[in-house]
Amino acid sequence: MKNMVIDILDYLGVSPKYVGYAYLIDGCVIACNLLKSSNKLSMKAIYNMLANKYHTRDICVEKNARVCIEGVFKNGIIKHINSIFENISTYYDDRPSNKLFFITIVNYLNRSK
Repeated sequence: MKNMVIDILDYLGVSPKYVGYAYLIDGCVIACNLLKSSNKLSMKAIYNMLANKYHTRDICVEKNARVCIEGVFKNGIIKHINSIFENISTYYDDRPSNKLFFITIVNYLNRSK
């Protein structure tokens, strides 16, 4: 699963230079597992899990993930962004929320299986 998320992020043009890159990878995996087990996605739970794993605060996880997502929509590959986020975002400026980003990636992974 983790490798599939990395492939998708690379496909979108996400730069691994962002601190939030690792948070996006692990956050997508956690989101996928949460949606499978409870059909609910709690961003607070995801941020807390990531904060514990990376020895930081949940607010730092949220901010760094957001900055990384903003980077995707400013500098990523527009054709690939539109192919995955076609019903959500159509322009670089139209960045989805962190939660919507995770849900979209998880749904894309589920469709790709």
